[in-house]
Amino acid sequence: MKFYIVTPSFNAMPWLPACVRSVRDQVGEGVEIHHHVQDGGSLDRTVPWLREWAHASAGVEGYLFTWESTSDAGMYDAINRAWDATPEDADIVAHLNSDEQYLAGALAQVAAWMRSKPAADVLLGSYVIVDASYAYVCHRRPVLPKRWSSWLNCACITNSTFYRAEVFRQRKPRFDVRWRSVGDLVFFRDLTEQGWSFATIPVVTSCFVCTGANLAWTEQGNREWLTLREETPCFWRCVNGLVYRWVNLKRRLVDLVLPAPEEYDVYTGDEPCRRCHRITHPTVVWRASFRQSGDAPKGSDTESGA
Repeated sequence: MKFYIVTPSFNAMPWLPACVRSVRDQVGEGVEIHHHVQDGGSLDRTVPWLREWAHASAGVEGYLFTWESTSDAGMYDAINRAWDATPEDADIVAHLNSDEQYLAGALAQVAAWMRSKPAADVLLGSYVIVDASYAYVCHRRPVLPKRWSSWLNCACITNSTFYRAEVFRQRKPRFDVRWRSVGDLVFFRDLTEQGWSFATIPVVTSCFVCTGANLAWTEQGNREWLTLREETPCFWRCVNGLVYRWVNLKRRLVDLVLPAPEEYDVYTGDEPCRRCHRITHPTVVWRASFRQSGDAPKGSDTESGA
């Protein structure tokens, strides 16, 4: 199967090389990849690095790397632009942010599950959350999004979401560029409203770096959240606390029937090889204190609904 992977970037050199390497090494039997980086006109070393990587990767069998650097209206606009160029020969479409990675061998497993679930438009995998030093924080299980539970809760994360390209080209889903922080939530809510068919897969596909300064937890993110909440019907605002707890309970229940991840291999910085990290105490609990400060005290068990 051929994957079309889109990565938006802007001044992302601390993370981008690791992200790009994690995509290229997925190529293998049954997996071809077209990886496109849509850069927003970075002022750091991103553009020279992209040029060098494209030159070094030319001719790699089963791997096509393309990039563009131009001004845009933000991350979601960059993704939309790259999705507008989805190739006709792609079988699976996805997007991976520059501070995220695919875990070793993940896309081969995604391809196998896509073949085994012909009725699914979208596959949702699990992912590992790490801190800025790539140390394990927790892992998260996929939860099937429903229209009633998606008003103010996002049960999906883009780094472990994979779209069947045939359906993707027909329906042309795009992010609402009015948002810069809560766009993921609105995007997946729209998919549930449009009747997209979701399926979960028992694969830990990805790694998400939590620096403690992610956009969703900034003042701008808080403003957008309040705006979105005001636009939500009163009933769903009132019951959102119950929905939030239900979504998190489902995550924990799913984790009881799936084996806990024991390790994950990731690229760090500009190093050419993955490093293996052992998981000694697997947990699905994502501490709110860690999300806000990047340095959670031991023993905190407050969980995010993100």
